[in-house]
Amino acid sequence: MRCKHCDAHLAPHDFWCVNCGKQTPIVVHELASWGSFKRTFKQYWQFKGANIPAAAFAILVGVIPIIAFLVLLNAFGILDFQAQETAGKLLLNLFITGIGLSLLTPLLLIAFKPVCEIKDYTLTLKDLLKGFKAYPRYFFFSLLTALYFILIYIICFGLPNFASDPILHLVWLVLVGYYIGVALPIPILMERKNVNAWKAIRMAYKYFKVVRWQLFWLGLILLVLNLAATALALVLLLITLPLSWFAIRDYIDLLLEYEIIREYKTK
Repeated sequence: MRCKHCDAHLAPHDFWCVNCGKQTPIVVHELASWGSFKRTFKQYWQFKGANIPAAAFAILVGVIPIIAFLVLLNAFGILDFQAQETAGKLLLNLFITGIGLSLLTPLLLIAFKPVCEIKDYTLTLKDLLKGFKAYPRYFFFSLLTALYFILIYIICFGLPNFASDPILHLVWLVLVGYYIGVALPIPILMERKNVNAWKAIRMAYKYFKVVRWQLFWLGLILLVLNLAATALALVLLLITLPLSWFAIRDYIDLLLEYEIIREYKTK
């Protein structure tokens, strides 16, 4: 393979041309997240029924409690952050929301441990239950995520009597999207590299820049699928939730196979 910009010779897994520093087509061709998702979907579909018990358990202990928690917070006005009259009350409500979600979200993330231990596309309930051993690690990851969202909310929306510039409301959307691109590889890195959440975040931020857009689009696709499934009385989550676990695993494994975690220079 040769660089289309300077005609320099490229190694099969080069993300950047070592001569001119331009990005190679590998990211949008071999490493396209949509292509990876379609391959995963094709492999997963024939085993979808075998994943229903594990998915049902995850919905019962994870999805339904999260929905119930948010409904409860909304009933007490805790989620109406803009209506808070004092900075102290706003911060308290933000932390109540963040800590509560940090306790519940790992119940959906622990599936990545058994998913990374199996080679096929069949996650049994027994496999999923083994993932509870990883709960503390995923709680730490969820807590870091909650703190990030609390921080960007304060920066972009301000505190009572200390309003922020309205343009920062759009910046908030950008920061949310960027975090999707950063966070998607983290569970797989935690398992494949046997590192804690903080080290996985640093690795994802440093080494996955070249595929950040691909990660964002995959995360967005999975988010829309699961939100739509949730809106349809949770039934389709029995299919989309395991699909999401496997799709993330397969795409990050593909990136690791292409040696994305390496030192390279661009001009």
